[in-house]
Amino acid sequence: MAFPANDVERALAEVLEDTATTPGFLATLRSNELVVPLPEGAGVQSDGSVALPVLTHDDASFVPVFTSEEQLAQLDSSLAYTTVPARELAGMLPEGVGLAVNPGATATVPIPAENVWAIAGTPPDSGPSGPDGSGPAPQA
Repeated sequence: MAFPANDVERALAEVLEDTATTPGFLATLRSNELVVPLPEGAGVQSDGSVALPVLTHDDASFVPVFTSEEQLAQLDSSLAYTTVPARELAGMLPEGVGLAVNPGATATVPIPAENVWAIAGTPPDSGPSGPDGSGPAPQA
């Protein structure tokens, strides 16, 4: 399959040509699914938590994600994987962890941790703020 093969890859190609299209790329990611590799030990754990693979680059942590199975296959066609809505994945990431889109492929881009909120749909300062810090503050 040729690149770009889907809406996310078209938006990725645009952002690689012109970084001014970054907001559109992040919005496209937010409404689509990503392919997440599941190397040994990754995935749903016995306690119900999810262990994700993490890459480190320039002292920053990133979860590798791919725009299609074909892009993952450029890295390793034997890796197990799952597809996850990007918005859900971004909302699950711990603070300080970004996304590495198509690492090892020709069309790749890092999304720093400080920009992940744009995919999750929640600004970084909108965390738990209820009276006991466990949830959203009640609406008046």
